[in-house]
Amino acid sequence: MKHLSDQELMRIVQGGDFSPASEIYDRYSGRIYNFALRFLKSAEAAEDATQEVFVKMIKHANQFQGDAKLSTWLFSITANWCRDYLRKADNKVKESEDVLVTLPAPADQSPDRTLEQRENALRIQRALQELTAEQREAILLSRYQGLSYAEIAQIAGCSEGAVKTRVFRAMETLKKLLSVDARGGDRCLNAMS
Repeated sequence: MKHLSDQELMRIVQGGDFSPASEIYDRYSGRIYNFALRFLKSAEAAEDATQEVFVKMIKHANQFQGDAKLSTWLFSITANWCRDYLRKADNKVKESEDVLVTLPAPADQSPDRTLEQRENALRIQRALQELTAEQREAILLSRYQGLSYAEIAQIAGCSEGAVKTRVFRAMETLKKLLSVDARGGDRCLNAMS
């Protein structure tokens, strides 16, 4: 099934054979989890979101028309789930929760460099939480997931111009928040681009 396109896999799922769902999960679960984790700042909520996205994918497979990318549709489901989660009063992002996901450093990197990268990632994560939910969603989808403004507009249910404005304002806010230490802030912003 690895040789089949996303659209071909979804056609099989829409036909009632759910065996391709595991291939779709393998292709997208990491990105979905990563997006939800950065958006919600809770590993447990991100796991729930990831699981729920793929349950909804199977349950509502016939709603996928194939005119957009499967990834766009899956990120739409994820973004909606995250927005719903944050709307609930008991699920507000807690300031004390510091979720930091980093890859192991290559062996040739010094401990000082690894520490600096972790500190920068933590500062970026804190700064992201200062953005509005709409700005955070736009910046995460554009910078971390590499989606186009048109795809983000489809996910967010707004115009492409609104997405550009959200990304611009988010970057301006992040520059201000991260400029406390100009040298580290520049590195942090460069890490996002």
